[in-house]
Amino acid sequence: MHKGRMIVFLIVLIGFLGVFPAAADTQVDIGLNIPYIVGIETDDADANEVLDYAFLIPDVKVNYFFNEGGIRLGVGARLFTLILETMAYPILTVEAEFDKLVLSAHAGGGAFLFFGLLNDIAFENIYLPEVTVAYKLGERFSVGTGALLFMAPEVADFSNFAYVGTVFARFTF
Repeated sequence: MHKGRMIVFLIVLIGFLGVFPAAADTQVDIGLNIPYIVGIETDDADANEVLDYAFLIPDVKVNYFFNEGGIRLGVGARLFTLILETMAYPILTVEAEFDKLVLSAHAGGGAFLFFGLLNDIAFENIYLPEVTVAYKLGERFSVGTGALLFMAPEVADFSNFAYVGTVFARFTF
């Protein structure tokens, strides 16, 4: 059963990364994120201590948008990398552009592909919604801020959930 789900997930991911970029409504975002706040409660230590040191988290988003102009709806995949380990997962995106301001929200998860030091495919009830606002400094470059949430309904206490606030620079193709 696990092998069958792995094959389906790989076919869908290859479709998002290989077939959809050939379409006219495809958007690829390459970003560099710098976390500035971490909201997670632990018994041992303050999670914000890791922010004493600035570090970059590169990511790539590939979206296929079904409509042009106004509010755009799309499906795609997102990849985060910490150099030695990369995580990819499917996303649904809603995006609106107001002159130089771009508002974006997406939700992803449910299936995760890990490659690097650990190679695995996981199907978990974990979701990663994100909201961002970006200011376009040119046709292809923007800077902004956002919040990425971590939601695991089976184990979560909804009065307390994890989040990461980031600032980013993003190139859009």
